Amino acid sequence: MVEPNDLYRALKTQPGFIDRSDRVRVEVGGTDRAKFLHNLTTNDVKRLAVGRGHEAFVTSLQGKTLGYITLVASEDRILLRTDPGGAGLLLPHLRKYGVFDEVSIDDLSAQTFEYHLTGSTAADLLRSAGAELPPEGDLNHGSTAIDGCAVQVIREAPTGQPGLTLVGSLADAPRVAAQIRALGAGLGLVEIDPAMFDLLRIEAGTPVFGREVTEENLPQEIGRDNRAISFVKGCYLGQETVARIDALGHVNKLLKGLKFLTPEGVTAENAVLTREGKPIGKVTSKVFSPGWGRPIALGFVRAAHAEAGTELLCQSEGEGEPRSVVVYDLPMLPPNLGEV
Repeated sequence: MVEPNDLYRALKTQPGFIDRSDRVRVEVGGTDRAKFLHNLTTNDVKRLAVGRGHEAFVTSLQGKTLGYITLVASEDRILLRTDPGGAGLLLPHLRKYGVFDEVSIDDLSAQTFEYHLTGSTAADLLRSAGAELPPEGDLNHGSTAIDGCAVQVIREAPTGQPGLTLVGSLADAPRVAAQIRALGAGLGLVEIDPAMFDLLRIEAGTPVFGREVTEENLPQEIGRDNRAISFVKGCYLGQETVARIDALGHVNKLLKGLKFLTPEGVTAENAVLTREGKPIGKVTSKVFSPGWGRPIALGFVRAAHAEAGTELLCQSEGEGEPRSVVVYDLPMLPPNLGEV
């Protein structure tokens, strides 16, 4: 059995493969698809060119986040993806407003697969399979074939390393996976389980819906403004709140990285962060990082205490002494990755 630390080290130089088919994939079609999504999300969908993509938040009338999504535009459809469990609020919301436009909203999650390849040699692996890759650029995408199976290839980096995501018909999943594993054997392909992926995405500062992003959050609290929010696109549902926050210049709390100063960490999620005895935030995700040699976490910190280098205390209910943590800007990738 391969130890997690060995897998972690291997992923610094070898490609990794994870099945992320448990994610939500929704195809939005119809002549009004761009206008429809433009009116319900924080980013500019009307100007999203074919072959390109971007992140966005789906916001309620009050400006709270009902979804944290990616959108990629093809000739006749837009593919919307989000995290497992993210469809609960999102799909009813889309279907409620979809009746006013010429759109189709098809949940293809159960009919499709989603594989992710990570690492600097992931592109070489896919090229060896005869795949044509999209141009460089986050969420650029295109259609190709692997072992005769049609797939959509999307550039994205949820682990903090260059990555390529494959989306295709569930019927073709075994064949595509077998081809990737066969060709990847010579490159030292590493199988990534959900726990390892969680470690990598926490280091990369990649939020997930249901943990870092909930319906209690305002979009700017997540710290993805430059990726997911257009402040010049005009009206959309929830835009008044988002624009007001932008005019004021800040939100009250921000998603930040946290590094524990000792090898021991708290044992529970939602641990409270304090400063001078006062609660000023909470932990949303935590993990032990071999790269840092100690636990790290993502969490929300009051804006007044969110500057990198600020030392806080972290404690779960019922535990003993609180642990000291230091605030980090995201991403918080360990230094000297090749030497871990």
